[in-house]
Amino acid sequence: MDRSLPLDCIFLAAGSSSRMGRPKLLLPFHGTTVLGASVAAALGAGLRAIIVSRPDDAALLEEFSGRDGVELAVNPHPERGMMSSFQAGVAAVRSERFFFQPADMPFIPPEIYAWLASLPATGPVIPTAGGRKGHPVLMPASMIPGILGAPPGIPLNALVLSSGPVYAETAERGILRDIDTRMDYAEAVAGDLPGSSVVGPLKEPSCSPRVGG
Repeated sequence: MDRSLPLDCIFLAAGSSSRMGRPKLLLPFHGTTVLGASVAAALGAGLRAIIVSRPDDAALLEEFSGRDGVELAVNPHPERGMMSSFQAGVAAVRSERFFFQPADMPFIPPEIYAWLASLPATGPVIPTAGGRKGHPVLMPASMIPGILGAPPGIPLNALVLSSGPVYAETAERGILRDIDTRMDYAEAVAGDLPGSSVVGPLKEPSCSPRVGG
């Protein structure tokens, strides 16, 4: 792993969009797409994006192929769940720390990535808003061997929480907001542009002796 490289950010984009009822990541969103806006925020923070796609999602692969700062990874078995997509993304990580998040969260502003990266934590860092856990989650690359060796059926949330994460509270609600349903999408395209909210006030991270669910 190389400290001179920008931090990587894995976007988990191999889901089936079952709650939306149709593919959602390339739906129009404020001049780009849902995934395009999510990736643009990470690139705006100076990160390198790793997009994990389904092997049959030709439209997504074509849309992001060859983009500066973007690497595509394919999960050959998306039916095995989110952990298998996470493993496919982790295999492409080059930096000493990396973020991951669902691909349908275009309201995370660039400032959140920079703030989380600046915190003095050596393990995973999970942002919270009003005590609710959100994304992106910052992970140390030292966990990669264990992640790649884990059975794909292990819940990703359980793996992260069992590693003793630090929680960092923010007033930014974009860390909680995803686009799962048609109503979510309608509200998102009718609302403010992503990243238009103010980050803060930010608090020093706190470490919980007991990891919650």
